[in-house]
Amino acid sequence: MASPATPYDAVRRRPDGPLPLDALRVDVGGPPALTRVVADHLGRLGGRVRSTDADRIGVDGAGFAPVTADTAWGPHGSGVEDEATAQAATGVMAVHGRRHGTPRGLGVDYLATATGVLTVQGLLAALVAQARGTAGPRRVGTTADGAGLLAVSQYLAAAGADEQEAAELAAGGPPFTSADGVVFELETLDPGAWAAFWRALGAPADAIRAGWRPFQFRYATACAPFPP
Repeated sequence: MASPATPYDAVRRRPDGPLPLDALRVDVGGPPALTRVVADHLGRLGGRVRSTDADRIGVDGAGFAPVTADTAWGPHGSGVEDEATAQAATGVMAVHGRRHGTPRGLGVDYLATATGVLTVQGLLAALVAQARGTAGPRRVGTTADGAGLLAVSQYLAAAGADEQEAAELAAGGPPFTSADGVVFELETLDPGAWAAFWRALGAPADAIRAGWRPFQFRYATACAPFPP
């Protein structure tokens, strides 16, 4: 008797019936770290994916005019050439490191993945435009540094606003670590629930009040400095 399918197997298995890109050819070229997600997503949609030596991605077939996509880490000569330099140049490290008090990189291929997703969206938008009878774009361009600026745009906007931040920007914040070493998070929009939790742990009333605002706005500031 076969083992039941896991959620992972269900995602990987090709669905029954036709897929949106079944009749389209997808030639994938360019930096592998940036194009891997593109190949995977378009393949899941039915595209006939193959690797090429070209430095761009091309989609055509089934009566569609060819659409191409150029993807790169950053403009030539910018110094952005991999995940680490892209995170550093665009401020992703700075935002992620706020709770630590120093820039810190995300330990995943965050901007490479974001760039791939944006590339797929651009290609699909061009195909949808053609399917609706309009000329649509024939070429899409994405860069990891552009994806990084998009990812931190809310923090850039807040930093350049005339108003002060909603809460202090300083080191500290979730996840919390219990006395026995368990890492955990708190989630509530109710200041009463927040206060009740900390009162049960014997926290001082002044600290409970002072900690609520940084906690409440931690998604906007990427940190939550709590009283000691």
